[in-house]
Amino acid sequence: MANRGEYAVLWDVDGVLIDSGEQHRRAWEQLAREESLPYSDAAFWATFGMRNSDIFPRMFGISGPPERIVALGDRKEAIYRALLAEEAVALPGAKELMAALHAAGYRQALGSSAPPANLEAIIQLLGIASYLDAIVSGEQVAHGKPAPDIFLAGAERLGVAPAHCLVIEDAPAGVAAAHAGGMRCLAVRRAGQPDAPNLGAADALVDSLEHASIALVDQLLGIATP
Repeated sequence: MANRGEYAVLWDVDGVLIDSGEQHRRAWEQLAREESLPYSDAAFWATFGMRNSDIFPRMFGISGPPERIVALGDRKEAIYRALLAEEAVALPGAKELMAALHAAGYRQALGSSAPPANLEAIIQLLGIASYLDAIVSGEQVAHGKPAPDIFLAGAERLGVAPAHCLVIEDAPAGVAAAHAGGMRCLAVRRAGQPDAPNLGAADALVDSLEHASIALVDQLLGIATP
């Protein structure tokens, strides 16, 4: 059997580890109200999983100046973290799978479009720091999802070849990013999310991480079991 220490699982965060889509939606809605910007749920879901710098042009038609984009993004994330602290709910099976993967010897990293402060808050909230070997934020790479930069950076920090990496995602942009990086992808369909047919491009699709297992991860990465 292959050494699982030579393989890695790269986790998206929002909609995979934690159910914070509603907090993100409300944060964007509040920001739009404060700034008198147009907002629609359809535009929110169409950009979900992207970096703020990529969302503003698509959702609001704002592409600069850079300092305004940064200021607006910081305000949105402050609203989000306040909501998260009060209402965040961990998704079923996520922490359990992460613990099992750690015990089995897999390397693990977070690879999320979220800013570092959001990731740190979620890691503390869920108590998962001991399971992680690396963390990559979309703000630390040149291009956000669907470009593969986030996941390639995670693989590099883990010292694992991209072909030996499995990405766990819930957004079409993330599935595309995984495949663009030469990685396998397990997609999770999030309850209440509008139908996202592009999730079908993933190598496997589950309704909940309660239905995922070490055996499924081994299978997707081509690791033979005894």
